[in-house]
Amino acid sequence: MRTKASLLFVLAGSWGGVVALRSGKYCFEGCSYTLNCVDFNDTNPALSRKIRTCQSVFRATSLYLCLENYCTNEGRTEWLRGNNETCQKKTKQALPPYDIIADYAGDMDAVRRLKAEEGMCDGAPITLGEATIPDEPYFERAFRTLDAAFFEEDIHWLYAMAMYYFWAIVIAVGICTRLISLIRGLQHQEWLPVPDNESNHETANRTKNSIRSLPYSLLKRHIIIPATFGYRCSQNIHWCTIPPRIQSLTIASFVLLNIVLCSISYPVFSGNIFWPEISAQLWRYVSDRTGIISLANLPLIWLFGTRNNTLIWLTGWGFGTYNNFHRWVARVATVQAVVHSIGYTEMVWESGGWRLYTKYWYKRYFWNGELATIFMCAICAFSVYGLRRSHYEVFLVAHILFSIIVLITMYYHVEIFNGEWNIFIWPSLLIWVFDRTLRVLRILAFNPRFWNTKCSATYDPSSNLVRLEVPCSQSFLRPKPGSYYYIYALNNVLFAHQNHPFTLAYVTSSKNEEDMEDIHTRTSSSSHRSSRPSSHRTSSTTSTESEALLSSSSSSRSPSPSLVFLIRPYDGFTSRLAQNSASTSTLKSIRVFIEGPYGETVPLHTFPSVLFLVGGTGIAVPLSYMHKLLTSDQSRVARLRIVWAVREHAFFVDVLQRFRDLLKDERVEVDVHVTRDVEGKDDAIVEEIEDVEVVAGRPNVDAAVDEAAQEAGRGRMAVVACGPGQMADDARRAVVKAVGDGYRGVEYFEESFKW
Repeated sequence: MRTKASLLFVLAGSWGGVVALRSGKYCFEGCSYTLNCVDFNDTNPALSRKIRTCQSVFRATSLYLCLENYCTNEGRTEWLRGNNETCQKKTKQALPPYDIIADYAGDMDAVRRLKAEEGMCDGAPITLGEATIPDEPYFERAFRTLDAAFFEEDIHWLYAMAMYYFWAIVIAVGICTRLISLIRGLQHQEWLPVPDNESNHETANRTKNSIRSLPYSLLKRHIIIPATFGYRCSQNIHWCTIPPRIQSLTIASFVLLNIVLCSISYPVFSGNIFWPEISAQLWRYVSDRTGIISLANLPLIWLFGTRNNTLIWLTGWGFGTYNNFHRWVARVATVQAVVHSIGYTEMVWESGGWRLYTKYWYKRYFWNGELATIFMCAICAFSVYGLRRSHYEVFLVAHILFSIIVLITMYYHVEIFNGEWNIFIWPSLLIWVFDRTLRVLRILAFNPRFWNTKCSATYDPSSNLVRLEVPCSQSFLRPKPGSYYYIYALNNVLFAHQNHPFTLAYVTSSKNEEDMEDIHTRTSSSSHRSSRPSSHRTSSTTSTESEALLSSSSSSRSPSPSLVFLIRPYDGFTSRLAQNSASTSTLKSIRVFIEGPYGETVPLHTFPSVLFLVGGTGIAVPLSYMHKLLTSDQSRVARLRIVWAVREHAFFVDVLQRFRDLLKDERVEVDVHVTRDVEGKDDAIVEEIEDVEVVAGRPNVDAAVDEAAQEAGRGRMAVVACGPGQMADDARRAVVKAVGDGYRGVEYFEESFKW
């Protein structure tokens, strides 16, 4: 930041008044500016103004006398040296020496005074044959004008950087929170169920820990877990979705910061030489401020919207969290771009009306800026929840295409600044290239012969599920619970650019074609990632270690493992996939690219008690974690309960058959709620599975959470929800109530994926 001008009151030599001497380069620049539109007759008028400015002794004398009368000596020598070097470099002329004003030391009153109406550039320039000094009102206007203009330039930059300071603090909080969570997990490594006759010392320690957890439990109850307003969080409200309260507070803070920084620090005053009217000054400053901060937000938009976001790993926050940040930063930047464009349009219109405005449209920077704003608005319009949910592919294509146009038009909009503001354009491009490069590397890591990746697809109408099986023997990256992959279907060239996220159901080994046809007659036991852009993550994955589990349901396996995805068809890609798979009696072979794995594994193994609340295909979430929770030496799980609401009886039966070995573990309790009539179905199969309670109707989520919390007591318990929005919101509300009732060890996790 430049040195602020300070006021020093001194006697002004021989011409007697009291003059406020100013410091800083803008005092010197103010003196120079007052002489810019004055011609002196001691140089050849045929020469360019640049050469005459450097040659004229009258002008140099006028400049030096102005410096003596209005400016302090601080920094003057350096400023003059810079001006002299500029003259020598550009015009091969040197400024006259400073001591040419020595003869004026005792005769200042005799020097001509230059008034504003003579020296300003809005009229015909005057020609003088003598030195002159701008009068004090004229100099004061010039100094304040430059001081305000360059102050705004500096403050615009500072406030633009505030966007990065804000998110740096947010990310730092996320990293610290994750570290604390990891430490808490390590502290419970030696957890054992507390016997009924626990000692007084153990009771005291547990009481101490309970007291110490009070601040954190208050945060969970009022800030971290609840919905922002009332009850709805996972469910949409009309064409809107509202993030959890902690995310909403973060976003609201960011929005408020932008509003404040776009509303303050405008040093307007009457008599500004550049923009005499107050309204014109405000239009200019506000337009510049909003345009620069909007530009500064671009790299954040690109960073938060990428799949390969390092911040996801650092903070442990899911893709949905950063996607919320991505959307709101984009909305703020779009509003700022609109204000910026309206402001400059208004200034042009006030200056010359429609005729001047049409002339500006021939300037490349101007029409590119207008187009950038228009397409930013179009991105927001095509990204509303209703369109993302019902026409995901339209949203995806428009989003990518319009984003590229915005980046290009923004680049040409700021090119007039000689690359100064490209500091925000190039990082956005680099982030995009980096993300795309990692996507390609993930595809290659799955199968180096990526062009030869094929999957088999079958559709079971009884459960309304598409089953995709992809050989993964060539993959270098092993999936973990919670992994998901993006699938590119290449059979149809028209839709080859589209890629859809699907959660891995489980890993199995391929068998011969005859055995696969037999598998086709049953519905698989895990879940899918819906192509609907805001649907919950209703599936997860077992680790590769679960192949031992799967071996109990089939024999004569080949050593080639496969990824299995279960997809419920909706509109667009998944609907076409179901139709194509159902149109043939044999397995449908599809050539694909597989990009992944993505996703973070929730540390459920650190909790003594785990409750899963799942709906439909969301049963894959507990199934994907069960093997690790029940067999790992690091697991401290003593109670694992699954409450499952399912519609299709065929799907329910198949799950019990395929995973019944793990379900027989004495620590596992399964409650199945069949929402359709189960009479006349294969009830005998159900009765063969131990520790499974099957009832008709929807589950009571509040009662399930309360019962599990009472069983866990003061211990730590994880509640994991994966299902319809209403079930997730019921679970969130029930956990908040449980924490408020004193069960401070309850934590809430929601397996969801929202575009």
